[in-house]
Amino acid sequence: MFFLYLFIMLMIGYLSGSVNYAIIVTRLVKGKDIRELDSHNPGAANVFRNIGAAWGLLVGVLDALKSLAPVVLGRLLFFSGDTYADFWALFAVGMAAILGHMKPLFYHFKGGGGLSAVLGLFVFFVPVEYLLSLLLGGLIVIKFFKGFSYRFGRWTPVMSVVLTPFVVLIFSNILNIPLFAHLSIGGHPWYVVVGTFATSLFMFCMNLPFLLRTVRERR
Repeated sequence: MFFLYLFIMLMIGYLSGSVNYAIIVTRLVKGKDIRELDSHNPGAANVFRNIGAAWGLLVGVLDALKSLAPVVLGRLLFFSGDTYADFWALFAVGMAAILGHMKPLFYHFKGGGGLSAVLGLFVFFVPVEYLLSLLLGGLIVIKFFKGFSYRFGRWTPVMSVVLTPFVVLIFSNILNIPLFAHLSIGGHPWYVVVGTFATSLFMFCMNLPFLLRTVRERR
């Protein structure tokens, strides 16, 4: 039954991710297609720049919920234990939602970068470490990414995704401050650390074409 439940939740996660709120909100608010504006990326950052800050933040929250909501649902219904199998199943559900955001069924498999969607997954497991990684990523971008386009809308979240598993690993070895439920600052079991590394690697591989294209354009 475990694998049946996992399959069901993977499908729910993927379909949740396939709903592109950037396209929907932009169409409703401005009657335009966000894929034809600025960076042509159907994501929260592009909405923020071209439609308005409030609408961009709304899309960002909705994109985060794409992964967070299926993971919470899976936790409540099927994967309520604290074993590596339960937690890895939840990571897989979150990554299915991210995949849906990037390769959406409803939009010919052409979606956004997934950086808002990964927020929901990391908020569920390692919110404090992710927030710290986001701040560190912003500082690195300010220092070393001068002249790059979309530094804060794209590169800061990219850096935060790269940094998060390392921050989780370090904190897990030096701190253990319980918060509530499964959340803590540090003290994470090894399978949560592995899950964050797997998520980061997944995001890196999925965004590799964009990263390579940007590097070539900078030469």
